[in-house]
Amino acid sequence: KKVDMNKVHLEVLRPWVGKKVTQYLGVEDDIIINMVMAELENEREPDPRLIQINLTGFLERNTGAFMADLWKLLLSAQANHKEEGGKITKGMPEQLLQEKQEEIKRINAELQERAKKIQEDQDRMRTIQREKEAERERAMEREREMERERELRRRLEEEQEQMRLLDKEREMQKEWEEKEKEREREEARMREKERVEKERGEKERGDKDRGDKDRGDKDRGDKDRGDK
Repeated sequence: KKVDMNKVHLEVLRPWVGKKVTQYLGVEDDIIINMVMAELENEREPDPRLIQINLTGFLERNTGAFMADLWKLLLSAQANHKEEGGKITKGMPEQLLQEKQEEIKRINAELQERAKKIQEDQDRMRTIQREKEAERERAMEREREMERERELRRRLEEEQEQMRLLDKEREMQKEWEEKEKEREREEARMREKERVEKERGEKERGDKDRGDKDRGDKDRGDKDRGDK
C-alpha cells in the first residue's frame, strides 16, 4: 500500500529509525540513519521495494523486518493525518503516539515520585527544623531557669549578707548598751563613793569640832576651878 509522505510527520520517525539501526548493527550509524530518512524524504510516494534493496547491503537479513515495521508506522501515520480547510495536518504513527504517551506517563510518574520525595524531604526537614527549634527553645528555657536560679542565689546571698550585717550591728548595739550600763554603774559607784567620803569627812569634822569644843570647855572649867 502506498504512503503519501505529505501526510506523514516524518521527523518523529528519526528516533525510531536510529533505535532500530543501532539494534541491528550494534552501533549507532548516522550515515545509515540519514540514508533511510533521505529515502523517505526524496519521494512523495516512496517505493518500499527500492528502499529495501538500497538498505540490504547495510542491514542485510534484518532489512525485511525493518521495512515491514517501518511501513506499518508510515501507514499508521498516514491514517492519522487530518485535513481541515484544505490544510493537511501531518499524522503520527499510533505506536509512536502510544509510546510517547507511555513515556509522558512515565515521566509524569517520575516527576510525581520526585515531587513526593521532595515533599517528604521538605516535611522531614521541617520536622528536623521544628525539633531543632524545640530543642533550642528548651535550651533557652534551661538558660532562663539557670538565670533565675542564679538571681535567686544572688538575692539569697544579699539577704544573708544583710542579716549578717544586721546581726553584727545588733551585737555592736548590745556591746554599746553593756558598756553604757557599765559606765552608768561606774558613775553610780563613784557618786556613792563620793557621798560616803563626803559623809565621812563631815562626820570627822563634826567629831573634831565636838572634841575641840569639849577640850575648850574642859580647859575653861579647869581654869575656872583654879581661879577659885
